Amino acid sequence: SELVDELLMFSKAGMKSGDIKLKPVLLAEIFQHVVDREGAAAAKLDVDIDDDLTVSADPTLLSRALGNLLRNAVRYAGQAGPIELRAKKNGKDVQITLADQGPGIPSEIMPHIFDPFSRPEQARSRDTGGAGLGLSIVKSCIEACGGKVDCRNRDPKGLEVCVTLKSP
Repeated sequence: SELVDELLMFSKAGMKSGDIKLKPVLLAEIFQHVVDREGAAAAKLDVDIDDDLTVSADPTLLSRALGNLLRNAVRYAGQAGPIELRAKKNGKDVQITLADQGPGIPSEIMPHIFDPFSRPEQARSRDTGGAGLGLSIVKSCIEACGGKVDCRNRDPKGLEVCVTLKSP
């Protein structure tokens, strides 16, 4: 059932950005909704988002993308230290960064991390690590909103995901 739901969301998120109606979305409000929905309030979160910071996005797709990122951070790095979420305006763009203190991703996997069914560790299975669609859904959702997403390992440890969206 969960795999079917993920596949359906992946399919919906793969729509062309022209099919999506973008509107101004308050980022802090969306993130609070995501924290509540994902039950992440118990995790140590370090959030720095201005209450009036707005992005041009589809709220459902943005919520899905941020939810997948937060769920991964809590699942794989929640006990390793605070999960940091930052957002700032940079010219006509807004950059959203979600960073953790976990193990990061092996460098040989990094170029494929947003590919469907990609999982950073072979030991992960659908029972412990999902179907490998979460980050593909993130990428599809963000691109459908006219944005882009990238990630990198932090030094000395952790993963940082950067989402760039247009400011309305």
